[in-house]
Amino acid sequence: MTERMSERMFPKIKDQVQFMAAVDKLKLEDSHDTEVRKETPVTPVSSDVILPPFLKSALSSQDPQLKSPGKNKLKNALIQALFDNLSQKTMYPSHNDYVLTLRSTLIRFPFLREKYGSGYDALLESLKNKFKKERKPLINLEEVSKMKEKYSVRHSGRKRGCEIEEVCLQKRSCEQISLDSAEDLRSILQHIEILQQEHHKARPNFDIIQQRLNRTKTYRQHYIQNHTTAEVLEEFPCLMRPNLLLGEMKRIHQIDIDKAILTKMGELAPKLIEKAPKGALKDICLQTLQLCEDEQEKKAQMVNAAIVLLPSVFKENASFLFVNDQEPISPTPTIVVTGSNPLSSTEVAVKMDGCNMILDDGSIDISLALAVFFCLFHVYDVQYPKPLRKTMAFLEAFVFEMKSAVPLTVQKLVSSLH
Repeated sequence: MTERMSERMFPKIKDQVQFMAAVDKLKLEDSHDTEVRKETPVTPVSSDVILPPFLKSALSSQDPQLKSPGKNKLKNALIQALFDNLSQKTMYPSHNDYVLTLRSTLIRFPFLREKYGSGYDALLESLKNKFKKERKPLINLEEVSKMKEKYSVRHSGRKRGCEIEEVCLQKRSCEQISLDSAEDLRSILQHIEILQQEHHKARPNFDIIQQRLNRTKTYRQHYIQNHTTAEVLEEFPCLMRPNLLLGEMKRIHQIDIDKAILTKMGELAPKLIEKAPKGALKDICLQTLQLCEDEQEKKAQMVNAAIVLLPSVFKENASFLFVNDQEPISPTPTIVVTGSNPLSSTEVAVKMDGCNMILDDGSIDISLALAVFFCLFHVYDVQYPKPLRKTMAFLEAFVFEMKSAVPLTVQKLVSSLH
């Protein structure tokens, strides 16, 4: 910008002087920033990912679990190793950071390359979801708080506090306090203390836990009715273990929920998938089934596909059964999965009343999540959500064979399946 050019833009000499002074100031700041950038070294992301011995051995032997579309411990360990490598530099990796790390991994282990797309699309999505999950509780971290302040939109997102009406779980009944036979309040508290101690051990004794649960069942039922979900989990944290929650359901209704899902849903799965209306979710499920490498894996994924498609068969809102990459829309039990494909999701959780209801050891898939989902309604004595009335009636009557009223539309659909 020259003085001659400024004369043409600003007829008044005063304006010309002010404009040229502003231009000189900008040039000075720009040159200073350039010098700072040159002096500040950029920390590159190391492309050599450090792998734990068991994972390195599995990669060297080309373990088929690492290529499976389902969730397993080896895939979780691989994503964790990639995350540990990238997070050493930043909690907000750029696209180039992701690509560099994944490409170097594929060069070391070519068998991981996927048959479609760039060859690492699924790994990239899983890794991005891992960073999202790990950043959520780090609001006090300076880097995370700065990025939230920079990119968040004011007055957006879920309203909290007095902005919305408080939503609470609706319990089926509420009884007067009573204690188990041959127990008093002092002995009950001793049992609870032992339950909490065993739960926090690296290798808990489940025989002891089951014995103490049996001796506190009446007190526990009353406690659940009169306390929030968070308070119940604090008092009885062992209920976050899927095997113990399934045991509670078996004690209440004499039903093996997990076994019933695998057998009954396994029989009905092909017909349910066929009955489900066309849509993006059905297309994703069918594509995942085509990628299954063996018959046993395909059967398991067919059960998972039938579960996620079940609400659509009855034209009900699937968001009351499961959600992708978001918080549940209802305080009732909800399955939460990461990624757009619930069948190949690396992280599956079940939430209720804002609480995570299960301890995930890397083995939770959609079918086990459904078992936990259904058990929570009965163990915590919660009413079914109305938008899932037909879906829950179908599960009760035709999967778990519980004696309950069945809507006519559900009866007609089941008749057509046979």
